[in-house]
Amino acid sequence: MFVAVLAVSACGSGSDAPVPQDEEAPALSESAPPGEEQFVRTWQGVLPCSDCVGIQARLTLRRGDDGSQTFELEETYLGAEADNVFTLTGPWRQVRHRGEEGPAVVFRIDPDGADQWFQLQPDGSLELLDAAGQPRPDPIGHRLQRL
Repeated sequence: MFVAVLAVSACGSGSDAPVPQDEEAPALSESAPPGEEQFVRTWQGVLPCSDCVGIQARLTLRRGDDGSQTFELEETYLGAEADNVFTLTGPWRQVRHRGEEGPAVVFRIDPDGADQWFQLQPDGSLELLDAAGQPRPDPIGHRLQRL
C-alpha cells in the first residue's frame, strides 16, 4: 500500500500544474536570504564609472534576530588619488519584482534615501538595476558576485 501511494505521488511531480506564488523561482531559494532567521550575505564586484577606472563595490545585507534589516555598501573609486572610499549604511527591503523573465527577488537598499535596486540572479549574483528598478543596457557589467 505504501509503495502504491509513493508511486502515485511521484507521477504527479512532473505535471504541468501551476506553481504556487510562494514557490516561483525555486533556483533562487539557495541564494536568497532566509525568511525569518538571522543572516549575513555579501557580494562584491567592480561597477562602471563615468569619471574613474571603476567602482569596487562591496554590499553586505544583514538580518538580525529581531527582524531588523541593515546594509553596508562600501564603494572604492579606482584610480582616484584621495577620498576615494565611501560607505553607506541603512535599512534594506526585499521585494518581489516582475522582470522581463517573470517574478524576481529584488533588494532595495536605502529605500528612504538613495534607493538602489539589486536583482538576485539565478547564479546568486546581484544585478544593479536603474533608478526605476529596470535592467540596465549592460547588465553583466553591473553585477556583484556572491562571496
